[in-house]
Amino acid sequence: MGAGLITAEVIAGGLGRHSYYLQPSQRRLFAALGWSDWIQTFITLMFTKISIALFLLRIVDSRKVRMAMYALIGCLVLFTTIFVCLFLGICRPLKAYWNTGMEAVCMSDDVFENIVIAQGILSIITDLICAAFPIFFLRGLQVSMRTKIGLCFLMALGLITAVCCTVRTALSAAVKSPDVTWDVAANVAWRLPEVNIGIVCANAPALRPIYLFFQGRLASQQTTSKTAYSRDKMMNSSGRRKGQSDLENGDSNYTTGSVGTAETAVSYEMGIVGLSRESN
Repeated sequence: MGAGLITAEVIAGGLGRHSYYLQPSQRRLFAALGWSDWIQTFITLMFTKISIALFLLRIVDSRKVRMAMYALIGCLVLFTTIFVCLFLGICRPLKAYWNTGMEAVCMSDDVFENIVIAQGILSIITDLICAAFPIFFLRGLQVSMRTKIGLCFLMALGLITAVCCTVRTALSAAVKSPDVTWDVAANVAWRLPEVNIGIVCANAPALRPIYLFFQGRLASQQTTSKTAYSRDKMMNSSGRRKGQSDLENGDSNYTTGSVGTAETAVSYEMGIVGLSRESN
């Protein structure tokens, strides 16, 4: 959804262009799309962090840590709800925010900027908490070293999102710029990796069972093919021994039998080669 809104802002709303090059209809469309994009960004960041917190709750037994995760989830829901409600009440009536000629009561640009900064600070704090979380519980966790390294790497991605959020929060003044379509482009550019990396972190644990499922099926297919290939090789060897015996007895059917079994063995070998290429 966020990608679609930003694409519409670029193509139809004039994101990345100076406002004085745009038609009034484009400025109105950009204001409406930008308002929607901020709301979906707040909600997306909230759900990605809640997903990470719920994943951590599944692998931690410490009561203090679990209570901390529940508190984190509660803060995310509470403050994100406040930010969204403030954005929904940005103007009365709401459509006056993008139809600037209407008579309405709207919040000032400074208040708008402060909401964006407050949400950015909340996002930075929660990113750092999730990134530092393995330090407090990973030593006592009874899992393999490989799993621990993967978990540390996954949580460390929160440092990258924290950096992206810090930069885009520092660029929040662009939301009240007279040339907002041009000045806010840098803010959007830093917002994109922040959201997308967060989505990757939230979905990576859920993808592991799918990966193991298909890995198991592939291993099963390879085992079945190798078993059939070995069985056919045994049949081939038996056929050759029989052919040698028939040749000694003057049987002319040896050639036909050996060719048939050889062709079957080659077909199995090609099947295994094809399977290994597909797996690569």
